[in-house]
Amino acid sequence: MSSKSKEQYIKMYPEARKWLNKCAICHSMGFKPEMPEDIYPGRLAQNIRKLYPELNVNDISICDECAKHWNK
Repeated sequence: MSSKSKEQYIKMYPEARKWLNKCAICHSMGFKPEMPEDIYPGRLAQNIRKLYPELNVNDISICDECAKHWNK
């Protein structure tokens, strides 16, 4: 899915931003691993999972991949 489609979805459903992580270094976005299977009402969680990969970030918002390089 294109980044434009993802941006448009977030504009349409700003409450989805609560469930997204963004890496401070590479700026990649993905859903939080702790996001529930279902978010009431509707299919918000399912749609987020279709649009974004899971992205774990540490306490300073750095994703696992960037943290590997950061710690070298």
